[in-house]
Amino acid sequence: MINEIIVFLHVHTTNPDIMKREKSPDDSNRFHVLLAILSAFLIVYSMPKNRVERFSYTVGKPWTYEVLIAPFNFLIEKSDETWQAEADSVRRSFPPYFTRLSNVQNEALSAFDAYYNDSMFNVISRDSYMKLRKSLEQAYNSGIISISDEDLVSGKEYLNIYDGNTSVITPARSVRTTREAYRLLIGSDILEIERNSLLSHNPERFIIPNLSYDGQRTTSEIEALQSQISYYLGMVVADQKIIDKGEIVNEEKDQIIQSYLAKVNEKTLSRRFLFLSWGGQSLFVVLVITLLFIYLRLYRKEIIEKRARLLFLYGSVTLFAVGVGLYVEYSSWNIFIIPCTMLAVMLRIFLDSRTAFVSYTVFVLATSLFVPMSYEYVVLQLLAGITGIYSLRELSQRSQIIRSGVLIFLTYCLIWGAVQMTRLEAMSDLDLKPFVFFAINCFLLLLVYPLLFVVEKVFGFTSNVTLIELSNFNNPLLRELAEKAPGTFQHSIQVSALAAEAATALHAGSQLVRTAALYHDIGKLANPPFFTENQGDVNPHDKLTPEESAQIITDHVREGVVLAEKHGLPQAVSEFITTHHGKGVARYFYLKYMEEHPDEEINIENFSYPGPNPGTKETAILMMADAVEAASRSLEEYTEESIGNLVDRIIDTQVEEGYFRESPLNWLDVQKIKEIFKDKLKIMYHTRIKYPESTVDLHRKRARLRS
Repeated sequence: MINEIIVFLHVHTTNPDIMKREKSPDDSNRFHVLLAILSAFLIVYSMPKNRVERFSYTVGKPWTYEVLIAPFNFLIEKSDETWQAEADSVRRSFPPYFTRLSNVQNEALSAFDAYYNDSMFNVISRDSYMKLRKSLEQAYNSGIISISDEDLVSGKEYLNIYDGNTSVITPARSVRTTREAYRLLIGSDILEIERNSLLSHNPERFIIPNLSYDGQRTTSEIEALQSQISYYLGMVVADQKIIDKGEIVNEEKDQIIQSYLAKVNEKTLSRRFLFLSWGGQSLFVVLVITLLFIYLRLYRKEIIEKRARLLFLYGSVTLFAVGVGLYVEYSSWNIFIIPCTMLAVMLRIFLDSRTAFVSYTVFVLATSLFVPMSYEYVVLQLLAGITGIYSLRELSQRSQIIRSGVLIFLTYCLIWGAVQMTRLEAMSDLDLKPFVFFAINCFLLLLVYPLLFVVEKVFGFTSNVTLIELSNFNNPLLRELAEKAPGTFQHSIQVSALAAEAATALHAGSQLVRTAALYHDIGKLANPPFFTENQGDVNPHDKLTPEESAQIITDHVREGVVLAEKHGLPQAVSEFITTHHGKGVARYFYLKYMEEHPDEEINIENFSYPGPNPGTKETAILMMADAVEAASRSLEEYTEESIGNLVDRIIDTQVEEGYFRESPLNWLDVQKIKEIFKDKLKIMYHTRIKYPESTVDLHRKRARLRS
């Protein structure tokens, strides 16, 4: 199903033949409904499946939200660090298990006795021998461990010593290592000469560890004790206050809040909750998308009729909403890093400010369902978006995007500071980390500039930046026009000035009209001498029939379209080439043919321009400016009256012949355009106003006549 929809959208927005047939209201409305449904579906589908409720706070700082009340009973969970600390404490304090090896003691004492009787009886007295044997027996009775087991006993207060089937808890300090047992033996109360003799007989061979570490039993007992450690600190009952606004978040409060959030998120995994949550999210998204749908139907029908613009609007809103959903689900970074205002800026560049604001508001409301800190998110994004929209009325320079980025950053900072100040007791408690996120956000906003070219190529739009680049006289096509058809080039410049002034007054696309006027007559490059403004003393039409002349004149529209395609001019500019004469007639040659063939039925199509007639304010303004400027060159005298009569006659004739029926111009617009053209032409031709003579001058003139 989704693949079929994608194919349908691709065909209906990239096929030129289909795009030209965008005149059926039913087709446009069906396409609009399809986009709205698809947009709502994709936004709902991309919402985080495991939505986590979050609060942004810092331990040791005041709680900046409203009072938090427990809506249900829940246990206060210990943090992993707390539980692990308790487990480590059990391990450190647990007395390890050792097994006493009785045979080791008996064998060592027997060996010592035998060695004395065989080798030391004549070196050490019987009394000293008994003292040595007593010290050795004492060491074995206390217990001897190997040096390698010394770390197991270090820091322990007691040891568990198994002797047979009996476990005895023994103070760890009473147990000796082999080194300590050796020092005990040679430190016995005997004569020094006897001690020296004892050392020569290597008494350490009689000191053997009789305590063996039981690692398996020790580990089992420790794990059993650790399993009995509780994972909970206590319990919070329903309607109990968790934390109040302005209260300091200490370690205990932090643990309670984390336990509450864990329980909330656990509840979100239940099937009933998921169903209700999905239903609520779907309904909310459908409602906000419906608001955009209704707005376009009521106030922007021209966008609905242009599928590329409609697809761009819904596609960009949906794409950004899906991106936010995926970011929230798979990223742990702060939500304010996302440059959401990029959407507002892009919508404003290619659409009007009101549509950009409504569409951006729909996006913010739709995504507020699943983002953390939804209140702060809505307030910050809406106000920053408004700043971006109204700081970028017409994009003509790259520096404007930088300026908008700076203004958006300041808006973020001021709004965040204002919201936080309502919740803090001191400015020192202000969380400064979001300001770093705002800076990253506004830096990423600069990516909107390269994205403009992508959008222009994909949707066939034309931004003011592109128009300004095209209006540069160093453009190869304009340079060729100036060299080969200088009269046409000068005419285009004059038309550009006239049309741009009128477009500005009517709040139309002045930059579009200004640029398009420079290219509207490029088709004359095919035959420059056949047009009056490029002719000298010789008129090549004198050697042609009226039909041939009319064909050359009207063909400059078709030739212009071919040149526009060859040089990659935007469709928005090419539209002015085809409409600047509309479906008008090359009247001079038509009348001349009628004079030469008075009795012949004439096919007016042979003398007509291909059209179509203007369908927008901009193309209608250019058509008027082109006709008025061309006609003004034939005036014998440039006076206020002659210029005014010319402008009225030309434009009234165009209106009467129905050239502007498909354009949105009204009577007041036409009158305003007339006045602007009259004023501009008077300035262009340096018209002087004839002031009435004063009474004194009249008397002087009469006196001279009498004399």
